[in-house]
Amino acid sequence: MHCACLVQTSFLFGGVCMRIRSWWVAMTGACLSCTVWAAAEFQQIEYTPPEIDYDVISRLWGFVKRSTHAPMDLPPPRLVLDWHVPPFARMGFQYPTEKFPEYPMQISIAPRTIEQYSKEMVTWGVGHELVHYAFILRENQWRRGQATFQDQLKHHCNPEFKDLTRAIADEIWKIYHSDTQRAAMYDEVEKSCFNEPNQ
Repeated sequence: MHCACLVQTSFLFGGVCMRIRSWWVAMTGACLSCTVWAAAEFQQIEYTPPEIDYDVISRLWGFVKRSTHAPMDLPPPRLVLDWHVPPFARMGFQYPTEKFPEYPMQISIAPRTIEQYSKEMVTWGVGHELVHYAFILRENQWRRGQATFQDQLKHHCNPEFKDLTRAIADEIWKIYHSDTQRAAMYDEVEKSCFNEPNQ
């Protein structure tokens, strides 16, 4: 899987574990990669767990577009529950490249992430992936309809990327007011650079 970011599983924060075993049983039988449905700008996951807050994610998407000078009509990528996300990752932004042209453009979320992490951290993770998406599209002159995308810029240690992902933590704090969660998000900004400097 070629992804701009597969966030490591070394999050150091307390998450609210959600018991959704019956949901998993229903979904596992239905499909391995749950397709999403449209709602507002974002396409919603058919059985949206409470940890996916589309109002907040839509607010973050507007913030990312303004911060990166993206076209205001630029749609966000699909959000997909994806059972194929590698075990070391929670989620990642996928996109087609010359080497992997078959990859779809989407944010893939591992179902275990929904169970193991708090709403705030899942939301921050999606925000982090939205910044990857915006950076990839900006590098490609905002041409979303291309067959493949260039990705020469390394994001995680880029000062602008780090500032934006910290600012996303601040935006989430304005909603949930959790100093502990914001500190964990700030920590993830630095860990992303340290652990995955080439992404």
